[in-house]
Amino acid sequence: MIRFNRYFIAAITLLAFISLSSCVSSKKYEELQSEHRALKASKAKLEDKLAELEFQQAQLEKTKKELEDEKARLSSQREELERSLNGLTNLSQKNQSEYQKEVSALLKQIQEEKENLLKNEDELRERTAKLEKLEADFNASRERLVELEQMLAAKDAATNELRRKVADALLGFEGKGLTVTKKNGKVYVSLDEKLLFNSGSYAIESRGAEALRELAKVLEVNPDINIMVEGHTDDVPLRGSGEIKDNWDLSVKRATTVVRTLLQGSSVHPERIIAAGRSEYVPIDASKTSEGRQKNRRTEIILTPKLDELLEILGDN
Repeated sequence: MIRFNRYFIAAITLLAFISLSSCVSSKKYEELQSEHRALKASKAKLEDKLAELEFQQAQLEKTKKELEDEKARLSSQREELERSLNGLTNLSQKNQSEYQKEVSALLKQIQEEKENLLKNEDELRERTAKLEKLEADFNASRERLVELEQMLAAKDAATNELRRKVADALLGFEGKGLTVTKKNGKVYVSLDEKLLFNSGSYAIESRGAEALRELAKVLEVNPDINIMVEGHTDDVPLRGSGEIKDNWDLSVKRATTVVRTLLQGSSVHPERIIAAGRSEYVPIDASKTSEGRQKNRRTEIILTPKLDELLEILGDN
């Protein structure tokens, strides 16, 4: 009888230990769920730098390893419970009459634990599948990022090459009212008023027309370049009663005249060009001096490589 009581006390102690382990397991799952949500939220920032993406991949791999370790621990715990179940079953057969109710309760509790373990294993499999999907999405995003970086590098190289070609074509005009610069991934050809127009006029002078024809030759052989022509004036009010009523009219007329000159006798497609009048509102010199106003009276031709493929990648991301 004393020996049986020792077995019974040992069984009760084992079940209390198992019940405590189950609570710890539940808390662990809550922590894993929290980590998973954090990982999922981090995924939304995949357009950040590649270094951050690689850090997230390491976190995913760490979490996956923890889940695999947890699965192994639960499997070992299940085996221990099954051994306990077998021992209690043998014990109940020997003492059926006296301890039938107690053993039945223990068997029920063990069965519930077993069902919980099976449920946890299903959840583990589901989480593992989600982690694998996240990892696949991460790898796909990293590949898109590499492709994007390559396209940006190619675009920058194309812009540099375009600037070189334009500068070479207009070499005879630089320093004589014309400058060629690269800014924000675009090539800016800026032509002073004195090179293109007389004061208050939108009729192009012969020297300016010659420069535009040379530029048109470069644009003809570079069809993947979009063209924006912007007319700019100074802040001195222009008042008239004829076709040109103010600086808005003058800036627009000058832009459209430049566009027509680029198109005249060239194979540049009109749909590539936008003409815009900016009036006095985008000065490059805010001073009210005559020198500053002279700088502001200009026409800018802004050349931009087409970004269709680049925008498509950004849209996918």
